Amino acid sequence: MNNLTRFFLIAASSWAFFLPFDVIYFVRVQISFAADEIASQGISNDGSKNRDRHDRPPQPQPSKLTPAQLYAGEILSYLLQVVLGQAGELSLRKDWRTRGIHENLDFSTIVEVMTQSEKNQHDVMVLDPNILDLTRTLYYYDERLSLYKGDFSVASVYPAPEFIAIRLLLLQKIDRAEKVDFEALIDRERLLLNQDAAPSPEDLNAMNLRPDELKLLREIIRSEPHIYKYLRSPFLIKAFYEAGAIAGGESVKQSIREASYRRYPCRRFRGSDRRDALKILFLPSMTMDFYHGDSHASLSQHGFKPSEFFDKMAKKLAEDILSSTKIRVREEIIKPGNGKSEISMTQWNKLWAQIVKENISFYIEDERPLVIYPENAEQVIREVCPEADFTVILLGKNVYRTIYFDKTRDIYPFADRLYIDIMDIKHSETEEEMEKVGDFICSRLNNHIRGRIARETASTE
Repeated sequence: MNNLTRFFLIAASSWAFFLPFDVIYFVRVQISFAADEIASQGISNDGSKNRDRHDRPPQPQPSKLTPAQLYAGEILSYLLQVVLGQAGELSLRKDWRTRGIHENLDFSTIVEVMTQSEKNQHDVMVLDPNILDLTRTLYYYDERLSLYKGDFSVASVYPAPEFIAIRLLLLQKIDRAEKVDFEALIDRERLLLNQDAAPSPEDLNAMNLRPDELKLLREIIRSEPHIYKYLRSPFLIKAFYEAGAIAGGESVKQSIREASYRRYPCRRFRGSDRRDALKILFLPSMTMDFYHGDSHASLSQHGFKPSEFFDKMAKKLAEDILSSTKIRVREEIIKPGNGKSEISMTQWNKLWAQIVKENISFYIEDERPLVIYPENAEQVIREVCPEADFTVILLGKNVYRTIYFDKTRDIYPFADRLYIDIMDIKHSETEEEMEKVGDFICSRLNNHIRGRIARETASTE
């Protein structure tokens, strides 16, 4: 994958700056001002402005997560792995596993650290430039998970204090090998939602929570009520469990079983409809290239619609694969060692058109975006399109920076899949990936193509 801009890609030139408050980091940014993306400007260092937001009374929330919030929960499930030091850039995992591990679990203090200019945010989190575009994608689907709570007069790479507080709680529970009894926690909804309800020692013991930990959870939910709904996200519950933060009761096990993409099957969008055709699958992952919300028409039954840009890039990718494979096949099969072609160029063009029509299919899941990374890729592909022969995972802009790829395990030729940054498709910077897909197709259709060439040459003799 080609290296893109270190922190952001460009759509409109401007200078923006982050203020981690102890050091100023200047970053050249180019920002997309599409109506459905987050309009970004520099972070304000006026802590009082953001403190006012957290002082506002909680707004009424619907009883269930919206489709966009459901997806945000899936993104959060991966981001949690990164900020707990269990995924992402190898060199930063130790820092993520320890940063803030001894901080007091006082929510008002955490809010102050995240919002006041004289405080240092890096006491409670790592300055990790790799997560910038992943967090931006997260905020696109739920802006209230951002530090600035959906106020687009400012834009922050830093998560909301509620998320930071949850990270610190999980980090400390994991460090002490103390697993929260999640079922007991959910069963005590009144203790979480009613600030006046007094927990008994038996309640605390059942949940395996200390008084300050329960107090923190209650203050998080009071500050941002819809956070409570995220506790019902199957993907988040699975992430909590796999991180070692919660115990696995029956309801937790049921949620883990529900953390699946089986309800989002793939469809054929191009090429042969023959059952024995080679099937190339495209899957969108951690991308902002889907519309959502009531302001958009023609959403899928799952509440999303791929953007025109995504549709265009999927079609371009299919064309690029076919163009590259055609060249690859001609070099590897049509021209033997002596460099002489067994058939004429006219015959070859005709033959290739027949091969594309009869032997190569392209499938896609585009009713909603997914969250795919090396550790869950095989399972997701099996759930969404088990018949796929090869999979190309289309990542949102720069999101690949948050993923660690083991090249001896996670990508072709060691696995029948590749990951491509969608902006690399736009800029035609996928030569290496196209060669790999071409190698795969060539290896699978080698004997078939040779047979057709033999029949073609025999018929002309």
